[in-house]
Amino acid sequence: MAKRVFAFDRNDPYDRASKVELVIPALLDSKQYMKSIREFVVPEGGLALWYLGQNGFILKSSTGPLIGIDLYLSNSCARKFGHLPFRLDRQLPIFIEPEDLDLDVFIATHSHDDHADPETIRRLPKHDRTAFFGPADACRIFLECGVDRSRCTLIHPGESVALGEKLLLTPSFAMPTDGTDLNHIGIAIVFPNGIKFYDTGDTAYSDLLGQLLPKNVDVCAICINGGFHNLSAMQAAAIVNAIRPRVTIPCHYDMMVNNVACPEMLKVALDVLEVDTEFVLMNYYEPWVYQRKDMSASCETSQI
Repeated sequence: MAKRVFAFDRNDPYDRASKVELVIPALLDSKQYMKSIREFVVPEGGLALWYLGQNGFILKSSTGPLIGIDLYLSNSCARKFGHLPFRLDRQLPIFIEPEDLDLDVFIATHSHDDHADPETIRRLPKHDRTAFFGPADACRIFLECGVDRSRCTLIHPGESVALGEKLLLTPSFAMPTDGTDLNHIGIAIVFPNGIKFYDTGDTAYSDLLGQLLPKNVDVCAICINGGFHNLSAMQAAAIVNAIRPRVTIPCHYDMMVNNVACPEMLKVALDVLEVDTEFVLMNYYEPWVYQRKDMSASCETSQI
């Protein structure tokens, strides 16, 4: 995967008169992009990830369901919070229109609009085969947005949920970042091939996190923006140092013009703390493929 440099601070969050300049232009048609994900052939024993900005990921193993986490596919926050002095406009394209979303599993780690976006959930197809998972407030939003109660599963930290015979979802502890939702979780997913993926969701820092979060993780996606009480780069590095994932992916630094950070600062922080992990900065529109053989790990990339 060729390294690309993105200017996440190109838009002034207080300049409401100027048009938001996208960090990256739309490169694929929405339907075409979703189709390419559905049809992507994951190597045996591998895991493919697509990053859709903020904390949005789509995951696909060589066997098992297509999973979406915290997909924010609208600009609803800019409209809902238009009364604030700063803008919450998105500066990434809407990679997939909600109507084109085709998932087997939809996970929301909490009810903040950029994670359990009511507009995204209201507009997405309500396939009978799509299962929705989240903590209490996220499940409330699912129901309010037309998801059938039978498709919703309430999940709690530490309680594992099996999907089929070999895929396991385990919510983890997360510190609330404000008083609007006290049910934040992270999510750990063990795929049929044994690969373990962990996403922190939004979380504030606590000395307890290192003791309470998943261990033996292959790939960890971790928030690093530092704003709105989320982890800073150095706090995120301390968490990574405690849980020791083989690969670390920064997220939640790019979407909204008022809430950006330099993802490379996580790499600096990891180096300062001498953390033994591989730092991966995801490209947009491109799958990143992780492969683990026995106890050794290798990762490779491919382009759509």
